[in-house]
Amino acid sequence: MIVSDTGPLISVFQSGSFPLLHALIGDVVVPKAVADEIIQHGWLNDLAAAGEKIRVVELETDEHAKATEVADAIGASDPLSHLSHRGEAEAIVLACRQTELCELIFIDELAARNYATKMGLRVTGFPGILLMATRTKVLSPENLKSRLESCRDQGTYYGQQLIEDVYQMAQTVWRQS
Repeated sequence: MIVSDTGPLISVFQSGSFPLLHALIGDVVVPKAVADEIIQHGWLNDLAAAGEKIRVVELETDEHAKATEVADAIGASDPLSHLSHRGEAEAIVLACRQTELCELIFIDELAARNYATKMGLRVTGFPGILLMATRTKVLSPENLKSRLESCRDQGTYYGQQLIEDVYQMAQTVWRQS
């Protein structure tokens, strides 16, 4: 099981990679704030198509307060951080609640990744999932690069250098497997 933030899951939908993600990781759990963000970004049909493979969980009352603290810590320089980092914060709080079940937390944003790591969570982003697939020979390095470029072409910020770096890692992993 993986707990996911909004951005990586949108990348999964943009690139048609949900079957790949589910085959590698299994079910996905998202807090309600993440489900709401996914819908706001226009991915309701993909969320619905995933069915029970993506489970939406509501935080408990005390967890909402903790999520506000986490959001503020992630965006310490941003006075509206509890709003702009709400999905990441709720995903971190949910992953902390389910540490015995949660294999990974799926976050792309750097400050949130750093916070989750400090909390002792195993973190990966969408490029990391694609690298896992390459390591197991499910996905070629060229297909990995194509999926990242597809996300970029649809508005996800994956810089050309990041795409090239991940592609190079994929080629290395592919040769070593």
